[in-house]
Amino acid sequence: MRATSNFRRLLQDRKAAVSVITAVSLVMMVGFSGAAVDFGSVFLQTRQLQGMTDLAAMAAAGDLSQAQLAAQESAAQNNWNLPITTTATTGTYTPNSDIPVNQRFTPNTASPNAARVTLASTANLYFASLLLGKKSLAISRTATAAQGALASFAMGTELASLNGGVENALLSGLTGSSISLDVMDYNELLGAQVDLFQYTQALATRLNLKGVSYNQTLATQVTTGTALGAIVDILNAAGNTAAANAVGKIISGVNSQTITVGQLLDLGPYGSQDYIQTNGPSGFSVDALQLANAMLLLAQGGRQVQLNLNGLIPGVGSITAWLAIGQQPSNSPWLTITGDNSVVISTAQARLYVDAQVSPVGLSGVTSVNLPIYTELASAQAKLSSVTCGSNESVTVSVAPSIGETAIGTVDTTYLNDFTHELTISPATMVNVLNLVTATGQAQINVGGNDWQNLSFDANAIQNHTIETADTTNAISETLTSLLGNLSINVQIFGLGLGISKSAITNGIISSLNAVATPLDNVVDGVTDLLGIGLGEAHVWVNGVRCQGPVLAQ
Repeated sequence: MRATSNFRRLLQDRKAAVSVITAVSLVMMVGFSGAAVDFGSVFLQTRQLQGMTDLAAMAAAGDLSQAQLAAQESAAQNNWNLPITTTATTGTYTPNSDIPVNQRFTPNTASPNAARVTLASTANLYFASLLLGKKSLAISRTATAAQGALASFAMGTELASLNGGVENALLSGLTGSSISLDVMDYNELLGAQVDLFQYTQALATRLNLKGVSYNQTLATQVTTGTALGAIVDILNAAGNTAAANAVGKIISGVNSQTITVGQLLDLGPYGSQDYIQTNGPSGFSVDALQLANAMLLLAQGGRQVQLNLNGLIPGVGSITAWLAIGQQPSNSPWLTITGDNSVVISTAQARLYVDAQVSPVGLSGVTSVNLPIYTELASAQAKLSSVTCGSNESVTVSVAPSIGETAIGTVDTTYLNDFTHELTISPATMVNVLNLVTATGQAQINVGGNDWQNLSFDANAIQNHTIETADTTNAISETLTSLLGNLSINVQIFGLGLGISKSAITNGIISSLNAVATPLDNVVDGVTDLLGIGLGEAHVWVNGVRCQGPVLAQ
């Protein structure tokens, strides 16, 4: 009974309850604190291992031929006192934002540009070993590094000859004034290189922008005069006053239209910076004439201009051309710096309508033969395919040339710059003698086959900004000659006793047009070449390569 009574009193006595609870809680708190310390230690060791893995991946990417050895040596140089396993795999990294991050690295490819490294080891456990029943925890980290190679490329001007006629006509049409540059001016502009980063800084100075990135400067709306003026600043700073004066002649005729230069220039990974580390020029440049042309074309996007081409061809009384330039495709610059083969540059759509009055050959009573030529050019596209650094520096660009159509026939120029409106090509009245004899004609050729094709540029081509041309599968080298081969002529003779045969008129028209086919082709091609595209063509060049050390990709 006494024992039972004592037990009951013990149960009823609460004087020591706090002490008991505290003792039990302290044991649990010490256990959890120990586990927290251990897990914190594991976290820090994992962070350290990640840093080691990042360095090992960059070492492997820097020496892809011996990636495993390079990764092992990098890991061994770190102060890691536990056994570690290094696994390096080479492959191709595709920096395409449309591809999920974990799928951008393709292992074991024939031409690798990246390495993926995994470091596996253990992290020691102390207090937590009592809870987990083991003295260490397996940890591993993975990193991917790619070779940091960037290339700058563009689609643009191709000048077959420097006679000044077509170029002056285009500049005059684009500026709405009379521009007259001589051959020396053009030679100076073509030989004057404008560094893209120095240009952007000069533009920021003109706009009084301070502490802003390259992208912020290029995103600012400016007048064409201001944009061209920054070219003058760069040329004068380089001591090239002759080229600067030539640009000044263009500026004297420009109007107050505004442009955003960022629609032309994409500085890629450097755009968010306000400087790049370089001694002198960056290695990315473009000639002054190409840059000036691109700015004026951008200012005219969505409009049409009329060009006076009179006097360029003997045997042609007058040549008038109407040029319509579509808006630059969204998010598509004219020139880009990138290592990403998903970045596509595109030309704008263009329409060219040329009306020529040709001197007749063998057609008595006919004062001239009317020849209207219509050409419609779809956008051409280009994207980076590959960059090779080192002694065999090279760049490959994938190009989808322009497609479109060309025709002998009349169109309504009212809708020429409305690219949502499909133009109707009607038979052209080529000869009309007092409404007694008329001859109408029409011909049309469609050019297609816009498959992607590769253009390769070696170190010499890159240094000299050599322009390469991509052609569609059925490109036309001599447009007018091809059209004349398909020309259908309908002759109508009204009245009696004129003594004129339909075949004589047809032969006379063909003879008249054949006499001027080649020079007219040169004029039409000259205008489209200045746009950077021709029918079934695209003109592309690489204007710089910058090979950096490996960079982390994942």
